[in-house]
Amino acid sequence: MKRLLRMVLSRTSLILILILAQLGFLFYVLNYLSQYLYIQIINYTLSVLIVLYLLVKEENPIYKLSWIMPILIFPLFGGIFYIIYRQQNFSKKVLSRFIGIDRDRMHHVKDIKNTLGNKTSNYLSQLNWPVYQNTKTTFLNSGEVMYQTMLRDLWKAKSFIFLEFFIINKGIMWDNILQILVEKAKEGVEIKLIYDDFGSSTLPYRYHRHLKRLGIDAVPFNPMRLHLNFAMNYRDHRKIVVIDGKIGYTGGINIGDEYINRIQPFGHWLDAGIRIEGDAVWSLSLCFLENYRFQTNKHIDYLFYKRPQDVQSDGYVAPFNDTPLDRELVSKSMYLSLINEAKHTIHITTPYLIIDNELSEALKLAAKSGVDVKIIIPYVPDKKIIFMVTESYVPELMQAGVKVYRYTPGFIHSKMMIIDGREAMIGTCNLDFRSLYLHFENSVYLNQVSALDDMKKYINETIDVSNQVDHIGKRNIIYRLLQVILRGFASLM
Repeated sequence: MKRLLRMVLSRTSLILILILAQLGFLFYVLNYLSQYLYIQIINYTLSVLIVLYLLVKEENPIYKLSWIMPILIFPLFGGIFYIIYRQQNFSKKVLSRFIGIDRDRMHHVKDIKNTLGNKTSNYLSQLNWPVYQNTKTTFLNSGEVMYQTMLRDLWKAKSFIFLEFFIINKGIMWDNILQILVEKAKEGVEIKLIYDDFGSSTLPYRYHRHLKRLGIDAVPFNPMRLHLNFAMNYRDHRKIVVIDGKIGYTGGINIGDEYINRIQPFGHWLDAGIRIEGDAVWSLSLCFLENYRFQTNKHIDYLFYKRPQDVQSDGYVAPFNDTPLDRELVSKSMYLSLINEAKHTIHITTPYLIIDNELSEALKLAAKSGVDVKIIIPYVPDKKIIFMVTESYVPELMQAGVKVYRYTPGFIHSKMMIIDGREAMIGTCNLDFRSLYLHFENSVYLNQVSALDDMKKYINETIDVSNQVDHIGKRNIIYRLLQVILRGFASLM
């Protein structure tokens, strides 16, 4: 009840209500104007032109369907709504600045040679995300383990701390982290923090100003506006911690008590993360600094934060980020590349399974080719409507031979994939449209590292407490109809 009350009274709810009111007013005006024949003709013509544009230009068939359906059903409004929704709301000057920031990375990683040389590493290197050796990796098999390990490392910080999170909720976890940050700020440690304004909407209004008074350089990502602005679709879903340029963290864990099971609104919360130490931390630092520079428009001397060190390691490590502003679908391309490389096994954990035709066909082809494909999804969903869509994808995957498991104790939130026990990807990117197309994400590509042994153990232990889905129980016709409708709009959810 308290959770529901907080949600209803949150800033997000207020802004969404105001935006819905503005949409209602827009539709009312359009409906009123439609009594004039020439307005109807303009709107119908616009809708037809946009449908033709989608058929010719848009490559993703699911995305085409998601837009063509409502435009044809509501031709008076659909075309105009598409124009409003699809606008980036970023000026050419802002986009040019972003592209410039992205290109600057090349100058700071161009001397790092790709000694791995496989297709996946070549792709990342082409995007200026190098593959490193001289890096130690430690797999963190729960939010609790990552939290405790991170606290110890934060206390040891001497020079600077970077933090970037989609969600920061007040509670035990944030209170303890904040206490350390305040103490470190007093010691002269530089602290920079980016948090997503939508994901962290339970925080007080202009919370970043309070943090600045505590000595923390806090920046809210893409602050929510009261006016109709669909650039709000672009959210910072990343989770990054960098300590002194020597230690880095990423994974599924946000800052909130459910991630460390101090509260359990959806049963036991199972998550995972990765700790890296050594040269590869440099790319994680660049991930953070690029976003900080884009949000603040401040000049940053990247090299000031570079800390070379000698670390005993095995294997290859490549942190990378993904952004919706460059039209390069890095996370999706990485998933496809790794799936297509698989010869024996593909093991995936994801809280949401809402995939486009390319990913679906790649997984089904792998299973039909004899690859053991296993996907673990939650038993207790955190968003029931989203889970209805996830559930709709399961039968077709099962028919192709994909094994789907539901994590019985509760909700699994980790985002990882292991290929043939030798390669893996772990980070923040869900297997859904928002992560693959709209969110700012980050992940780490791993090849032949010792942490893979612990990751494989995590998969096996999770399967042991999960139920394999052997059939989807027959649902009533209303439920199935709703699933069909929701799936048609999956790319917009």
